[in-house]
Amino acid sequence: MSEVQWGGVVNLIREFTEEQVARGDEVLVLTPSGFPSLDNADIERWDLDRGKPATYLRAYRQLRRAVSTFRPDVVHLHSFVAGFLGRLPGAVAGTPIVYQPHAWSFDLREERLFQQSVKAWERVAGWHTNVMVTNCEAEIEEGLSIGVRTPGVSIGVAIDPGHFHPVDELERERHRRDCGVTSGRMLVVVGRLVRQKGQDQLVASWERRPIPDTELVLVGPGDQEGLAALAPKQWGSSIRAVGEQNDVRPWIWASDAVVLASRYETVALAVAEAMSCGRAVVATAVNGTSEVVLGGHLPPAGRIVPLGAMDELLDDVTRILAEPATAAGMAAAGRIRAEEHFSPATVADRLRAAYLQAIGSLPD
Repeated sequence: MSEVQWGGVVNLIREFTEEQVARGDEVLVLTPSGFPSLDNADIERWDLDRGKPATYLRAYRQLRRAVSTFRPDVVHLHSFVAGFLGRLPGAVAGTPIVYQPHAWSFDLREERLFQQSVKAWERVAGWHTNVMVTNCEAEIEEGLSIGVRTPGVSIGVAIDPGHFHPVDELERERHRRDCGVTSGRMLVVVGRLVRQKGQDQLVASWERRPIPDTELVLVGPGDQEGLAALAPKQWGSSIRAVGEQNDVRPWIWASDAVVLASRYETVALAVAEAMSCGRAVVATAVNGTSEVVLGGHLPPAGRIVPLGAMDELLDDVTRILAEPATAAGMAAAGRIRAEEHFSPATVADRLRAAYLQAIGSLPD
């Protein structure tokens, strides 16, 4: 069950269901209209708008009806609103629950009362959750820090390495032409234009100190007006917003590096996709980025800066752009790391183990 219809969560659900159906599982996805079609998995409409609480009662009833009709072995709740409705009393009628936060929602807003309320709910709901799955260990640790005691399993994120793959220089130049790259170099930021993704911080810093002969391209849906107001000189000049794209790969391939300015995440799929495509990454230290970009025995796939440190981020980007050999080494390491971390089959194995753990936790 997912209230999300675009972006990384959708891509992960697609990878999960493809592996599950291929292994003989029967999968039903309950989601609002607009969710992309899935191969062999059934989709049932969910009349839920997470921005409109007035839709929640109807959505709760639909959720109960779907569980009663489908009678699943396990219910997998994706993101906060699905996690909220699915863990209300009577919602899933004794079916084991697996909850995947996809980043903790208490980070959504800065108001203290909001954060305290969400944290309190997560603590209470954790007692009614059989297993929590996350994209990284840091997300489990953050949950523990606020008192969530649900058994947690880090499964990683799944990326199809055949779909997100490196390209040679000739094809890259073709994508640069198709993407309208006119400057010498291009940085790309992939993600919805929302507070979480931190584009506001980035464009404000870029306005003060743009990188010469470099274009900053924002790829993703959302309101551009507020961002444009933060960069009146550079917006439409060295900053370009291209909106939602059916395929983000050409933009990644055309770029010289991929940037993540987020305030909070849990292994941003944009980072994983960039690494799999063989692009250097400069990202903020949100949950999971250090694990996949820097951790382990392999060379680094990019650089990590503290949360909110946009000037430091631009400094690191500038150094990478000035050192093509360093960027190439990071790109090559990123691809190797992606193959090691993001294999759909490996992630599906971990998820299946979490499902079996949830099923096994029910009393006989």
